[in-house]
Amino acid sequence: MRLPQLSPDLARRARHVASGAVVLAIVAGAGSAGIAHAESDKDRQNRLETALATSQDSLKNSKAEAATAQQNLTTSQQRLASQQAVLSQAKSDVAIAKQKDTQLAVKLAAAREALTKANQAVATGKAELDADRKTYATSMNRLVQQSSPLQSIAVFTTNLTTNDMNQRTQWSTVATNVSKEAVEEISRKVVTLQAAEKTQAGATRQAAERKKDSAAHLQTTRTLEQEAESAADAVAATVKLNAATAAQKQAQLDADRAKTSSLTSQVSQVKASIARAAARQAAAAKAEAEARRQAEAASNKLATAAASADRTRTRSGSGQSSSSTAGSYGAVANYNGVDPWGFYWGQCVSYAAWKVRSTTNWSNFQNDTNGVHFGNAVNWGAAARAIGVRVDTSPSVGSVAWRTSGYAGHVAWVTAVHGDGTIDVSEYNFEVPGGFDTRSRVNWSSGGSAGFDGFIHF
Repeated sequence: MRLPQLSPDLARRARHVASGAVVLAIVAGAGSAGIAHAESDKDRQNRLETALATSQDSLKNSKAEAATAQQNLTTSQQRLASQQAVLSQAKSDVAIAKQKDTQLAVKLAAAREALTKANQAVATGKAELDADRKTYATSMNRLVQQSSPLQSIAVFTTNLTTNDMNQRTQWSTVATNVSKEAVEEISRKVVTLQAAEKTQAGATRQAAERKKDSAAHLQTTRTLEQEAESAADAVAATVKLNAATAAQKQAQLDADRAKTSSLTSQVSQVKASIARAAARQAAAAKAEAEARRQAEAASNKLATAAASADRTRTRSGSGQSSSSTAGSYGAVANYNGVDPWGFYWGQCVSYAAWKVRSTTNWSNFQNDTNGVHFGNAVNWGAAARAIGVRVDTSPSVGSVAWRTSGYAGHVAWVTAVHGDGTIDVSEYNFEVPGGFDTRSRVNWSSGGSAGFDGFIHF
């Protein structure tokens, strides 16, 4: 059948709407890209904020560990200072002990010299005493030989003490006169020898004591020095270890601070990027909404004009048919494959919805009319009943023929009803994929893909 001719003004508006549809598609695409970018930034923000929280926890732990390490270092340094003071005192004590040991050594040498002299004096006294005893004995023997009354004296002239000598010499005047000087000399030497022996014993004891004191004092101070030095070395090793630990913890703290700062900066940048993307998205959505409004208004005007032309043509005919052409549907705005009222453009449901909007009282009909989703053609019968539209098996011009067979079902616009019960329909995406076609004298009750289940009377 011949397509109806549009007025030059309608044709110009159709071209304008088609152009607007292209522009709107570009804007919608840009908006979609912006949304995807914003979502990507949001994911990045979530990852960065998770990493930032982890880094902040690590920073908190690092601060505590660094503070503990620094406290341990300070404590060990204080202990080291104290131990070094002890070591310094010990070394001073050793120095003093060494000086005292030197003094004791001098005293020890003097004592040993006195002991040597005492030993020599004792030895000399013994030798002289022995010599005097021998001289006295010889003299007494001679005296005995010259005077027999003195013979009895020889019995006790050998190995006599001074007291015995004095007692036994008293009985004889002759013996006393002869040996008085010798006996006195021997007695004197015996006393001298006894004094020398006593001095010898004292010198020996003092020398031993000096030696013992010197050795014990020096050994004690040296032991204290060694202990202090060992303790200082141990504390110094602890200080060194604590210093290394403190340096390590400080380095970790610095690294965590740098990482936290970097993540904080990145999060701020991502938030700013998201804010900019949201602003662009809002602007794009506003522009898209305005474009949709303008396109829908223009489309409605074109649809109204086309419907008027169809109704005029119908009145001039037999009264049994309506427009069997695509009319101005081809000029309906296409928003990335979707028409202004929410159906996929170029599909049977989009064309049928356009006919409902442009030729019935349901001029605001759309995919989610009154909250009911129409969707694919297979759902149209139940959805129409849900919004109060009559659905039956009686065809009429201007009704929507509807079937459920096939994956998505099919709808068509009834343009004529014949006496034999057959109907004429106009439709999209049936005989021409994605395009317009018409069929005449369709036996709609025959079933199959060519028939219909019923009719929706908007």
